Amino acid sequence: MKFFKYVLKTVLIILIIGIGIYLVRAFDSRNGPTLSLWHTIKPSPELLLNKEFSSFEEFVKADKEYIKENFKKVESTQLSDFERYNPQGKSYSLVGNNNYNSSFVMDPGEANTKAVIVLIHGLSDSPYHIHDLGEYFKSKGYYVFGLRMPGHGTLPSGLLDVSWQDWYKAVQWSMKQAGELAKQRGGIEVHMGGFSTGGSLCIHHSLLSAEDESLVKPNKVFLFSPAAGVDKMAVVASWHKGLSWLGYFQKFAWLDILPEYDPAKYMSFTKNAGRQVFLLCEENKHLADKINKNKLRHKLPSFIAFESWVDATVIVNDLVDFYKNIGDENDLLVLVDVNRNLSSFMKPKIGERLPKDINLDKSDVFATHIIANKLDSLGRMSNMASIFSLENGSYTSDLYSDEDSQWPENFFALSHIGLPISPSNKLYGEKSYLSSLQVHGERNVLLVPSADIMRIRYNPFFDLMTLEIDRFILEEDLNADLNTDDAD
Repeated sequence: MKFFKYVLKTVLIILIIGIGIYLVRAFDSRNGPTLSLWHTIKPSPELLLNKEFSSFEEFVKADKEYIKENFKKVESTQLSDFERYNPQGKSYSLVGNNNYNSSFVMDPGEANTKAVIVLIHGLSDSPYHIHDLGEYFKSKGYYVFGLRMPGHGTLPSGLLDVSWQDWYKAVQWSMKQAGELAKQRGGIEVHMGGFSTGGSLCIHHSLLSAEDESLVKPNKVFLFSPAAGVDKMAVVASWHKGLSWLGYFQKFAWLDILPEYDPAKYMSFTKNAGRQVFLLCEENKHLADKINKNKLRHKLPSFIAFESWVDATVIVNDLVDFYKNIGDENDLLVLVDVNRNLSSFMKPKIGERLPKDINLDKSDVFATHIIANKLDSLGRMSNMASIFSLENGSYTSDLYSDEDSQWPENFFALSHIGLPISPSNKLYGEKSYLSSLQVHGERNVLLVPSADIMRIRYNPFFDLMTLEIDRFILEEDLNADLNTDDAD
């Protein structure tokens, strides 16, 4: 009886402390920045969740008008010059024929189409973040559809109530359309590509299609900074709903309330958005375990993934675990190391930790490549970089020894957001105003963290990355031809 009372008392104390912390955080949220119209006004009902479209072109046309419609709800020339909702500002995305946030189609022409690919952007982003990848795939003869996920590309409030199932419903429609288009153009292959959360959705569809033959199965999947796993603290992100529905505590629903200075990405971030990605990642881990247990690896598409070794948004080890779980000899994992020339400026746990130390064993048959610094003729670390094959814990052959790739001056690492972006990109490339943005002053003044301003927005190894994709596509197509010949 005494033990029961002790346990009950302990539980009550913990409960009271938890409620106290919860209330303190709720009241503290009221001290945050003022909510703007785009935080409180909801976007119009999402197109793919409420209407039927018979083609990519029909949807893209409607999507462009949908974005304009939602921008008009909050547009004002009285906003600062950097606000994306100021029609006369630097960050306005609807100037002329531009509509950076909308879905897009890139068609190489029916006679030139070799495959169809669906590209999916990341969380709080827009299709513009996969635009450079789209241009690359179009140059290879791919019909490209860049999907805008529900809740994105309009107002940040669109992520207050959206679910990962809403995103996947849009992906399902896209893959169904891609399958029909592929049949119309001669029975060509269908592929998928995704950045960050878009990568998670590609993984999700691929895993489901291994068991569900009614789904359009992709032949190849291209992953860029894929969210195979995120911080588990996101599991409690929905707790705000107990109070945030009250106007007095509506700021409690937001993790970040920031100026919207990026033309193609939300800077403000809802707690719900983080939780949805976490739930999607956990569902994918469950599905991957099921695929492995049921010995269905052979029904999966081929995967190639690129990830920064120090990605601060997603968990790199979860991507490695995904490959260890379902990867086979047709899959490739590419990790981008830090610039080791600047390792003396890095935290010890980063400077001393090398990609070659990832936990691989002899049963892991997938290939692993590392983008890393090259040595000069005297054996010293240089700023030049290439892609090396990782075998038995050591870097072996330099796969692209003739390529002149190097770290830009003072760049110490590749960021999560920069990986799918080309250096020539208009908004985020090396000569863009966002990449050259520099502000100077005193600490504890700006709403935007200085680390966010410093973050590299493009991939200096974009051309090297596309060479790796070229190689992957060629080897996969050769393997497919050999398997066909064997069958004959």
